[in-house]
Amino acid sequence: MKVENLEIIDITEQGQGVAKKDNLVYFVEDVVVGETVDIEVIEKKKNFFIGKKIRTLKNSPYYIESNCKYSKECTGCSLLNTKYSKQLELKKELVKNQISRIGNFNIENINIRGLEEPYYFRNKIELKVDENYKIGYYIKKSHKLVPIEECLVASKTINNIMDRLLELIKKYKIKGYNRNKNTGIIKNITIRSNYLDEIQLTITLSKDKFENKEEFIDEIFKIDEVIELYFSINNKKNSEVMGEKVKQYFSKKEFIDKVGELKFKISPKSFFQVNSLNTKNLYDIALKQMKLEGRENILDLYCGIGTTTLYFGKNAKTAIGVEIVEDAVKDANINKKLNKINNVEFVLGKSEEKIEKLLNNNIDIVIVDPPRKGLDKKLVDILGRSKIKKLEYISCNPATLSRDLKYLQEYGFKLQEIELCDMFPHTMHVEALALLTK
Repeated sequence: MKVENLEIIDITEQGQGVAKKDNLVYFVEDVVVGETVDIEVIEKKKNFFIGKKIRTLKNSPYYIESNCKYSKECTGCSLLNTKYSKQLELKKELVKNQISRIGNFNIENINIRGLEEPYYFRNKIELKVDENYKIGYYIKKSHKLVPIEECLVASKTINNIMDRLLELIKKYKIKGYNRNKNTGIIKNITIRSNYLDEIQLTITLSKDKFENKEEFIDEIFKIDEVIELYFSINNKKNSEVMGEKVKQYFSKKEFIDKVGELKFKISPKSFFQVNSLNTKNLYDIALKQMKLEGRENILDLYCGIGTTTLYFGKNAKTAIGVEIVEDAVKDANINKKLNKINNVEFVLGKSEEKIEKLLNNNIDIVIVDPPRKGLDKKLVDILGRSKIKKLEYISCNPATLSRDLKYLQEYGFKLQEIELCDMFPHTMHVEALALLTK
């Protein structure tokens, strides 16, 4: 079914355009807000239609030519054809709407901290390899590979080693994993870069032994930028994520990155903010909201390798970080020594299981930075019943943030401030920071 003359009036969090006509709602890929298009309906749902753009009738005033030669195929950056200033506006409106619709808060305006140049900011990417020795990204919601030679959002250091890595894969004929046949060796390549333009490389394999393995490792060692190499084994069918255990094959020196003046050792499985250009700004917004005076005792939940615990803890009396990933806690304790910050400690475990006991340490402020699923309801209830008067919530998912704000409001918490930081340019994802008090 063809539908003509649709104006794209909004963009969803998934990057789809939204159009309305004759009381019907349409979602369309590969469009820019303000664009007028004809579409072909490819799927009918109960309350909406999904369409594919046939032609553009009128270009959007926010349209720009993408600098990425893969943007028509690669679906990772859905807003590359939208002016960056408009991207920031769209994100502000998205969060305002979610906070209002889900959380029941009326927000008139939200500040957002963007980037001066929204390119080459990512310090970590995940690449796939196919049977023909090509590397790239999967198209969204598929296992179809888009081969690439460069990535405009990845750091220049990451881009510089991609071609050399590909040469070695071809040279030693190390095939990528085929999900349908359950064949091939390489399932995933994780590349991390740091402030010194060094690389930590983690390759996830379907099996430990393969032809030319030692020669492959020796050649990677010769790449000057690569200072750490890890292999991870995942022999599960149709699974390409990093395996449970990771083995280091060489380390020329420790892989360390920085946030401001603080240094952080990072293990392959540990979380670290991917936007090197805006992470300090993100944490500085939180500091501004909390107004630390140096007398506070802080409890930092979902602390990862201790970035937030140490960054905020150096401005407080004491800080306790809680993290479920064992390697991350090990890194956190190393980072504590590395930065000579002695007023912090780290606890291994689930935040919802550790919080009740830890709140007995005269805690003044709780900081939470949960994964996309948001806070565990048990944790929300414990926080709500506690004597805590100040809560700083750092969120990578405004929808679950809005849900949790609504829950916390029922316990008397009030939203005092909310601000955004753009950690994911060219997508509709955004980091939100909210200060709550009661």
